[in-house]
Amino acid sequence: MNEPPKPMHAPDLPELSAYLDHELDAGERRRVAAHLATCPACTAYLARLEALASGFRALPEETLGFDLAGVIEGRLAAAPRRPARKPRRDWQLGWPLAVGAAASIAAGVFMGSALIVGGAATAPRVAALSVFDAMPPGNLCIGLESCYVKGSVK
Repeated sequence: MNEPPKPMHAPDLPELSAYLDHELDAGERRRVAAHLATCPACTAYLARLEALASGFRALPEETLGFDLAGVIEGRLAAAPRRPARKPRRDWQLGWPLAVGAAASIAAGVFMGSALIVGGAATAPRVAALSVFDAMPPGNLCIGLESCYVKGSVK
């Protein structure tokens, strides 16, 4: 079965604190007072807030004995001024990214061309060595032309 949602308990802590500090308007104050008359939990909570407030009022008042604002203003006036930095433009922020992208593209093109010219592209041809080649398998070749007789690999 679906139960109806429970209404939120009112007043909440900020409202009880405002009631204690006499910050509510007359209508809200009457509503909170009427609730406090019927709710022992809120009345006990208000009593704890009153005890806390009276404890704060009982604390001794501390003073510095001098105006700290004047000291701070004097130190700020005596501090050396640094020149304001110019804000960076959007295109200046993109330079490191552009340089990194160009370097990675150049490295990819270089490594790819090295594979095509003398590496992976010739692997099928090297794998096709047979007993009919000019040099038997396992021998070292100075270059591709020295290992194969023209027309021996088809």
